[in-house]
Amino acid sequence: MPINVNDITTAITLELDRDDLPIDQFKSAIEEFFGLVKEVAKESVPKKNSSGWLVKVYPGSAGIGVVKRPGTYTDDEEAVIRATILDGLKDLEEGKRPPIFTDKAIEHSKKLSNLLRSRKVPGVVRIWGNHDKPFVFSQNVAATAGQLLDVAYEDDGSVDGFLEKLNAHGQFEFVVYDLIDNHAIVCEVAPTLLKDAWQYFQKRVEVLGKVRYRRDGLPVSVKANEIISFPDKDEIPDLDTIRALLGNG
Repeated sequence: MPINVNDITTAITLELDRDDLPIDQFKSAIEEFFGLVKEVAKESVPKKNSSGWLVKVYPGSAGIGVVKRPGTYTDDEEAVIRATILDGLKDLEEGKRPPIFTDKAIEHSKKLSNLLRSRKVPGVVRIWGNHDKPFVFSQNVAATAGQLLDVAYEDDGSVDGFLEKLNAHGQFEFVVYDLIDNHAIVCEVAPTLLKDAWQYFQKRVEVLGKVRYRRDGLPVSVKANEIISFPDKDEIPDLDTIRALLGNG
């Protein structure tokens, strides 16, 4: 049974309208909803703690809502976050990239859109903003998100950033965080380059190889064939040393 609009007391509310809901889907719904709220909050009000929310669980159909915790967001800031989420979802529905949504927010939206599509009679996923008309997820959201995030082409090239998150589960890879916007670029690496990856952990590196790009030209991943480390600050000669070297030359 859908949530009664008169019963809504939370600022942003997720509703999963289906009689029976597997526990794994309910868990995923909570994670993706909270992830979307926190990611948009972080971008909309960057100086506040994006975890500053209280949670309410509604009876009837599965409903989970959040409201600002006292002493965190102002009423105006809460309203901005709520409006940004709803406007961003409408943009995705219409095939546009939301201006405030990060890649993480778009990914959360995509997973919510796909959440209850696994049966012949799928459930309905809604997000309410207070008592306003809810946003109802459709496959348009997932389709737009896929176009924005999926790999469109690949080419030989390089990426530059700080090497973090080494992973040897399944395949060897690490993550480079871009210097400009801090987005994550996954780098697949052969076992022969693992020693270099460990050696350059948390250092700025340039990774050369086959780079995969999105439609907007943003690099997504790299099949690495070489890792080059930038020198640390204490390894860079000062101006006097450089002048002396040039003078000797």
